[in-house]
This record gives sequence, structure tokens and C-alpha cells, in this order.
Amino acid sequence: MSRIGTTLLAIVAFSAVILIAFGLSSVPIETEPDTVAGQVVGIEQGSITTISQLTLEDETGKRWNFEGGGKFAGFTPSHLEEHMTLREQVTVGYEEDADGVLIILSVSD
Repeated sequence: MSRIGTTLLAIVAFSAVILIAFGLSSVPIETEPDTVAGQVVGIEQGSITTISQLTLEDETGKRWNFEGGGKFAGFTPSHLEEHMTLREQVTVGYEEDADGVLIILSVSD
């Protein structure tokens, strides 16, 4: 292989490595959602399977207001009403949107 061919191959290989590195750096890294545990003190259902709004009270007495986002979050509204009646704790995984609204990602007990 000629010197020009070797140099050209090295430039192409180097360019490919740089492009791959930039491509990988733009892939979002999945992180664990923020969570809060507490007792359900209010719930509004969006449908039989989705939550429209959920309010929790944590152990310090702080109230957390969440939006359901129109997706099934793992618990039905009726199951959360049972937790509210029995004063059983649940844990909500959530994310905060650009407007500061807390969106439910998951609910577990």
C-alpha cells in the first residue's frame, strides 16, 4: 500500500472513531427516577386504570402533588384508594418536567 493510501486509511479510521465517540456522548444515560414514600391522602382517577392526580404525605408531613401523565403507573386508582383507606405507605417514582410538575413514572408498595 502506498504512503498516500496508508495516510488516507488512518484519517478515515480516526474520523470514524471521533464520530462514534460523539454519537455515544449524545445517547442519554438512563438514571433511576427520584422517589418519595408516603401515605396517599388524595387521588383523582383519569380512567379505570390511570391516575390523573395523586397526593402523598411523607413522614415529615410534606405533601407531594403528582400528575398521572395518562399512563398506567403500576397501580389502579381503586388500589390506591385502598391504600389511602388503610393508611398503607406507597412509593412513587417520578420525574420533574420543565414547568416543575411532578410526573408519576411508577407506584409500588
